[in-house]
Amino acid sequence: MPAPRSTLLRETPDAAPTGARVIDAHYNVVRGASRGVWRRIKTVLMAIFWAALIGFLIPPAWVLVQEVGAMLAPAP
Repeated sequence: MPAPRSTLLRETPDAAPTGARVIDAHYNVVRGASRGVWRRIKTVLMAIFWAALIGFLIPPAWVLVQEVGAMLAPAP
C-alpha cells in the first residue's frame, strides 16, 4: 500500500492584519484515501451494472425492430 499523500499548506504573506490575534490550529486529514477507494469501487460496479443492463436489453429491442419491420413490409 503506497504512503498517503500529504496535504501541502502555504502561508500567505500579510494574511492577518497587524496586531491581530492569531489562533494556531493543528489539522488532521480524516478518511482521505479510503474515499477514493470506495468511489473507484462504486464506479466499477456502476459500469458493470450498465453494461449488463444494455446487454440484456439489446436482444428484445432487436426482436421488436424485426417485428415492426415485418408488420410494415408489403405483403407478398
